[in-house]
Amino acid sequence: MSSNATPTTTTAPPLNPTPTTAQPPLPPAQTFDILPPLHALLSRLEPSLNVYTPDTSAAIPPNNAPHTPVTSASALPSSAPQQLDYKDTAVAAQFLKSRIRKALADLAGLADMHRGVEEQEEEIKMLEDKIKRQKEVLARLAALAEEDKSSTG
Repeated sequence: MSSNATPTTTTAPPLNPTPTTAQPPLPPAQTFDILPPLHALLSRLEPSLNVYTPDTSAAIPPNNAPHTPVTSASALPSSAPQQLDYKDTAVAAQFLKSRIRKALADLAGLADMHRGVEEQEEEIKMLEDKIKRQKEVLARLAALAEEDKSSTG
C-alpha cells in the first residue's frame, strides 16, 4: 500500500432496521362495542317489548305526567330506562352516531383498510409460497451441512 493511499472504511447496515412506515396503534375494543347502548336506546322506545327488563312499569310515566324530552345524548346508557318518544329518537341516537363515526374513523386509519378480500388472499398465497420456498432452502442447507459434517468427520 502506498503512503498516499487513504484507508476506506465501510459500515455494516443495522441489524434491525426501523420500518419506514409506523403503523398506528389498534383502537381499543370498546370503540366497536355499540350493541349495549343500541339495546338501551331501543328498549327505551318501547319498554313493554323489552324482554330483558323484568318490570318496566316504574319507568313508564303515567299518561297525565308531563313529557320530559331528551336533552343530552350522554344519558345513554341509563340504569333505569325511561320511555322515549319516537320524535326524540334522533337526539338520543346522537350518542350512537358519534360512536359509530369514531369507530369508522379509527378503522380508516388502519393500514391496508382500502384493500379488498381478493387482494389480501393473493398476498396470503404469495407469502405462503415464499415460506414454502424458504423451508425448502433451509432443508437443502441442512442436508448440505449434514453432508459436509459427515465427509469431514
